[in-house]
Amino acid sequence: MSRHIVSSENLEMALDYLRDNAVALGAAKERLVMAEHMVKVTEAIEFKKSDAKSAEARKEDARSSKAYHDAIIEEAKAAGAYEEMRSRAKAAEMKIEAWRSEQANWRAMKL
Repeated sequence: MSRHIVSSENLEMALDYLRDNAVALGAAKERLVMAEHMVKVTEAIEFKKSDAKSAEARKEDARSSKAYHDAIIEEAKAAGAYEEMRSRAKAAEMKIEAWRSEQANWRAMKL
């Protein structure tokens, strides 16, 4: 009885995960990039709305606004979702790599 580091079933699940989640991972990255830019856009909009005299005071007004706070929260959520998906994909890739190494070692032992 041989024990495998990664079973055929686990290999198949890892491959399926990468295939089935490629579009969702791309969408998560898209959401993250958009959220990062929206933080800057929101800050600029709120900066322009401020009636403060100095640029520094306007910046403080912009960064203390609810809209800016909401944009920061959206960016954090998007980053979290993307990183979770990316980590799962990395884990699947590592399983595949472990399987490949095991197969290479098995072939070398047969020679």
